[in-house]
Amino acid sequence: MPKPRSKRSPFIEGINCKVEIFYFVNPKGKCPVEDDFLNNFKEVTKNQKVKIAALIRRYAGEGKLKDEQLHRLKGRVRDFWVIKARQHRLYFFKEGNNRIIITHGFKKQTDKLRPEEEDRMLSYREIYNNLNLYK
Repeated sequence: MPKPRSKRSPFIEGINCKVEIFYFVNPKGKCPVEDDFLNNFKEVTKNQKVKIAALIRRYAGEGKLKDEQLHRLKGRVRDFWVIKARQHRLYFFKEGNNRIIITHGFKKQTDKLRPEEEDRMLSYREIYNNLNLYK
């Protein structure tokens, strides 16, 4: 049986979803959005996690957020979108019309997206799309 490439967000359990929300899981089984971001209390406090969870649930249930909370990126990562909860960012790409894959998150320090974050997004999507890595 192949290894899972993603897992369903625990924040959307028990709600009727217009958009299915999944987290990227690398071939070694690590989930960057949970392991490195959401479950890292130094990056995301309990209160901040509650706010992020509320945004994820709202996006899953309604299929949209306010413009200041969700937007498409530009440049070489124009296939990616970002969910913003103040300084905290969750980056994702769409898989079809009603499914997203959140690759990772981080606390943004500056207005401009750093090139290494762009590289990280593209790398995660490339890994996700390479089915041979998950055998």
